[in-house]
Amino acid sequence: MKNSKLIDLLQSLDSTELRQFCEFVASPYFNKNQDLLLLVEYLEAQAPEFREDKVRKETVFKTIFPGEPFDKRTLAYLMNYLLKLGERFLALQNYEKEDMLMNCHILDQYVERKLDKHYNYLFNKAQQTLEEKEEWDGTEFYYKYLASQVATKHFYSKQVRKFDPSLQSVCDELDEFYFFHKLKYSCEMLSRQTMLKADYHLNFVEEVKNYLLQQPSIAPLTEIYLYIYLSYSFPDEEQYFEKLMGLIDQHAQTIGRRTRREIYLYAINYCAPKTRKGIEKYFRIVVDLYVKGIENKSLFDGIYLSHWTYTNVVRLALRIQRHAWVEVFIKEHVNSLVPAVREDAGHYNLAELYFHKGNYDQVLTHLNQLHFSDLHYHLGSRVILLKTYFEMDADESLLSLLAAFSVYLRRNKDISLAIKKNYLNFCYLLNQVMRRNLKKWEILGDNIRQMHPLAERGWLLQVWERTKPR
Repeated sequence: MKNSKLIDLLQSLDSTELRQFCEFVASPYFNKNQDLLLLVEYLEAQAPEFREDKVRKETVFKTIFPGEPFDKRTLAYLMNYLLKLGERFLALQNYEKEDMLMNCHILDQYVERKLDKHYNYLFNKAQQTLEEKEEWDGTEFYYKYLASQVATKHFYSKQVRKFDPSLQSVCDELDEFYFFHKLKYSCEMLSRQTMLKADYHLNFVEEVKNYLLQQPSIAPLTEIYLYIYLSYSFPDEEQYFEKLMGLIDQHAQTIGRRTRREIYLYAINYCAPKTRKGIEKYFRIVVDLYVKGIENKSLFDGIYLSHWTYTNVVRLALRIQRHAWVEVFIKEHVNSLVPAVREDAGHYNLAELYFHKGNYDQVLTHLNQLHFSDLHYHLGSRVILLKTYFEMDADESLLSLLAAFSVYLRRNKDISLAIKKNYLNFCYLLNQVMRRNLKKWEILGDNIRQMHPLAERGWLLQVWERTKPR
């Protein structure tokens, strides 16, 4: 029973949800089988560990049916029935969070039952709620469509022969709903095609794009996704991305946090190929996007800032030499990170900062305080240390670490092949730089430019250019 779907579902519930589920099962409206109530109460007592000896089928059966011989089929039936109740509980929990969806369904029932007084009051209240909504996330397009659909049904129920404005409204709201979601999913397909080389078919999106570009006004959220789509479709035509940035600045405060996060990430990912090419202005744009997303909590994972985001901001800001700003950022936001990686993230990024400032004693001080809570910091710290030894002309230490790091990479089975290759290529090319072979120097430069994947390509090119043997 330990590995059953029922136990998996129960383990996904926190203590409050599990208690509510027991109350749900105890309700005679949902369940009249008392054996199921005994089963869920017993399983609740075993949470959250659900020890193997406590949830063995024979043990559970004996608790529910004391003195009776074990019947595998009866227990399987109860488990399956309780699983179905669990699924229904999850659905209802989610449904009750959607007030507008519930209101639309209530309105539909008011129309069916000809309760006009109830309908008129709730319809006006629902319309007012939608109009006064402070943050938009795209769900309002669906709710407006549902509300208009119910209004059309209500008009028909009156059987009057006059103009029905709700009919136009339901068609318009259906268009708004379709346009927004068509663009939203098309943007995601374009993004995945860029990263995964996936082959998606973007049907009808060009027609939607052309239609919307001809309209005098578009819903702000739809317009943002329209310009995300245009930016990804035509990455070299910068006017689309400039328009997108203006729309984000204009409407960010009126967009729900989850949707705002998605929009920021689309904008950041658009800039990624530009920064890889070394186009200076896009480093500043990405840093500004990250900072805005951090300040308004859009880029937080729950209550914490991802240490990947934290490190990306530092790396990009150092690229444009915002040293003083980076130091403030590192110290101000380190406490926003998950406690388990907080100390390492702070020391690692301070080591990066001091390397860029040429303060190599401080680099070594912070690297020595790392506990390697994350593989990224372990590998990255070795690279920083190699670069530091190079800049300090500590050739013996450098060559020793290069050899040890290469062996570690080859032998460690927990590191993916792609990551291994990234760092092994760095070690190989740095070793070639150390050899200072004049005859092969130009070939080495070509290798640094062309080898893929390669960590620290920019730094390797710098040291190749300034250490050419004479």
